[in-house]
Parts: sequence; C-alpha cells; structure tokens
Amino acid sequence: MSQIILNGIALADLLAEFRAIVKDEVESLSTNPPAKTGQKFLNAHEAADYLGLSVQTIYQRITAIPHLKRFGRLYFEQDKLEAFLRDAKV
Repeated sequence: MSQIILNGIALADLLAEFRAIVKDEVESLSTNPPAKTGQKFLNAHEAADYLGLSVQTIYQRITAIPHLKRFGRLYFEQDKLEAFLRDAKV
C-alpha cells in the first residue's frame, strides 16, 4: 500500500485545494468545449442523403465527387462534400 507524507499541510486543506482545481477545470470545459478533432466520414448511402441524390447517382458521378476508397468501400468526408457543393459552378 502506498503512503502519502504531508509536511505542513492538513489533509482537509489539501482536499479543499484539489476540489477547487477540479471545479475550475470542469467550469472551463463547460464554457469552452473542446475543439472537434475527428472528421465525419459518410458511406455512400449517407452521402447520397446529405447531397440529396440517389445512391445510383453517387456511383455514376463518383469521378466528380471527392471520396476515399479503402478495402473496397467508399467513404466521403462531410467537410469535403460541403466544399464540393460550395465550389459547384453553374
């Protein structure tokens, strides 16, 4: 069993300080949520719904739509699909 040796500080004071630190960190997280780190990947069906197209149209126009192919499956990054829609020329 480990042993904690405290010199000059009462256990109650140490716990109170620890609680204050944890409280400040929790409040900080609630006011400033962490940044989004993950990229949202969609499959062909989700991408079709997102773009308002049929799945068949997705496959027919695959050369024009930004995508990734891994292990024989298609993946679409939601951010790149948004950029694809924004950059569309009429």
